[in-house]
Amino acid sequence: MASSILVSGKLGDLIHSMYVANHLWVRHGQRSKIYITEVVEPFENGVHNTRKELRPIIRQQKGNEGFEIWEGQPIEYNTTLFRTSPHLYRRCWTEIMSLTFFPNDEPVSGAWMTYNEVRDWNDTLVINRRYKNPMSDHIRDSYLMQIQQHEKTIFLGSQHDYDLFPLKDMCQLVVPQTMEDWFTYIAKSNRFMGNQSAPLAIASALNTPRIAELLPTQYPDWVHYWGEDKYGDIYLVQ
Repeated sequence: MASSILVSGKLGDLIHSMYVANHLWVRHGQRSKIYITEVVEPFENGVHNTRKELRPIIRQQKGNEGFEIWEGQPIEYNTTLFRTSPHLYRRCWTEIMSLTFFPNDEPVSGAWMTYNEVRDWNDTLVINRRYKNPMSDHIRDSYLMQIQQHEKTIFLGSQHDYDLFPLKDMCQLVVPQTMEDWFTYIAKSNRFMGNQSAPLAIASALNTPRIAELLPTQYPDWVHYWGEDKYGDIYLVQ
């Protein structure tokens, strides 16, 4: 029988919560059924639209036996509880999820989600930067260095975020229309760079080689990627 896993918004939290299903499959050979809710945290596009967009992606995951809206079904792994974990704001994402739900197991390294695209854009950088805080000269230089090292750079995101990106003239804008667009572009690129938001979570889930722009240290969330280099192909800038 499949284990039941509850996931919730926002999108980045849901993506990181999928670690639990992968851990069950890799460490215990246990299949999972995923239930989605927005009782704890709402989704920007609503729970029904989010499930519809994510369904073809979730169904690709190893050991998956379904992806449904939660209507009070019994749950074995309530991933929304990571919000009250003693490891929150103290550990990186992999350790938060592993230590909270599988304290007796070794964490699982590498990708925790799969997607049916080949990483065949050999010299393409994909950038997503949501405007959460001003960009320092150091951070700007970090983006510039990566752009200069790649033959092609795609800014993947909204027109609004693209317009606010100071190096936009060196990038081609692609506005994703579906969740599959996000996964496709991030999966196919040979490097991703962005700040702490859902696209970085997707890149981490796929273990796309990535550079994470951490939030300034006055924001406690910055620590959630500090140490992830022990588990995946990530480099940090701050």
